[in-house]
This record gives sequence, structure tokens and C-alpha cells, in this order.
Amino acid sequence: MADEQPKRQGDSIASSYSKAGPYLDASWQLIGAVGLWSLVGWWLDGKLHTTPWLLVTGAVLGVGLGFYLFFRALLAIKK
Repeated sequence: MADEQPKRQGDSIASSYSKAGPYLDASWQLIGAVGLWSLVGWWLDGKLHTTPWLLVTGAVLGVGLGFYLFFRALLAIKK
């Protein structure tokens, strides 16, 4: 009897992680797109001395792409 309690609890934790996985993936896509394109803009600003315009452009592009990927992933979860 005592061994069944941790096993069931472990199964419920694994099940919770499995259900949360697609939502975590969608969130990481949003964060990654914004971070990556902001980093690209910052790097290009350093190379081309156009501060802060390419950083701003990269951040805006990252937000747009990130939200597109985020909502596409959420719609795929609902199907």
C-alpha cells in the first residue's frame, strides 16, 4: 500500500508534464524568436553603427514572428 502512493503521484506528475509540454514549447518559440532577432539586430547595429535602429527592427520582427509561431502552435494543440 505504501509503495502505491509515490507511484501514483509520480504518474500524475509525468502526466502533468506531458500535458503542459505543448504549451511550454509554444512559449519557448515566442521567447526564442524575440531573443534571437533582438540579438541579430544588436549585433548588426554594432557592425554597421546604426544604433538603435536595427535592434528595434529585430525586436519588432521577433515579436511578430514569435506571436505567429505561438498562435500556430496553440491552434495545433486544439486540433
